Amino acid sequence: MSIFSRNVRRSESTVKPVNLKLVKISFWSAVRFGFVINIAIGIGLVIAVTLVYFVLSSLGATALLKDIGLDVTLPPVLAIALSMALFVIFVGTILAGVWAAIFNIVARITGGVSVGFTNN
Repeated sequence: MSIFSRNVRRSESTVKPVNLKLVKISFWSAVRFGFVINIAIGIGLVIAVTLVYFVLSSLGATALLKDIGLDVTLPPVLAIALSMALFVIFVGTILAGVWAAIFNIVARITGGVSVGFTNN
């Protein structure tokens, strides 16, 4: 037996439910969290659009578009994907802060949201 291993025995009587109320969300914490999540969504969006372009290119869809007069190449597709990602990051970050502020106003009026926890 290692010196780092412990055998912890928990009986069923040690489980204590706790009811807490969430009455405030920190505005800047919500903005930071929303920014990080929207960065991940933006990166995923650029990767997804790039993969869709490569799949359509390998299937010959870009050649069909070129036949009807549309020249679809990778740089404009990436530029559109990056601009969409920047828009999503900007708007999503603002919305995270707005929703946190709205929650704080509603929680002040209603008393918050009751959340239950246990320690197991």
